[in-house]
Amino acid sequence: MIKLTENYAIRSDGALNFQLLEYRIVDPTKAPGWKRKVAENPALDPTPRPVWQPLESFHGRMESALNRVVVLESMRWVSEQEDGDPAELEARLTVVHDMLRVVMRTHDFIAELKPSDVER
Repeated sequence: MIKLTENYAIRSDGALNFQLLEYRIVDPTKAPGWKRKVAENPALDPTPRPVWQPLESFHGRMESALNRVVVLESMRWVSEQEDGDPAELEARLTVVHDMLRVVMRTHDFIAELKPSDVER
């Protein structure tokens, strides 16, 4: 897994796809059946925990996956702002693009492929 932004990461299945992951905080007390589970096992930890949740977002090309991250970050910013200044969104996207540029320059995605994944 490669963290692209504070909200999104990407991983390769090693052969065909790149999948996006979203950072979320999971509160186990809101899970269905929590009261029953804790009654059966009082030692269960109710502490919210961070997870990287896979999104139903599979991409055959890195450019497609990175473009989706830009779109998701834009939508996240718009939903979090009440009266957001478009200049703030532009600044945010500049940061996102810079992060993606660094990942593309510094990570060898070919190294993630196993020899058995490559058809000859």
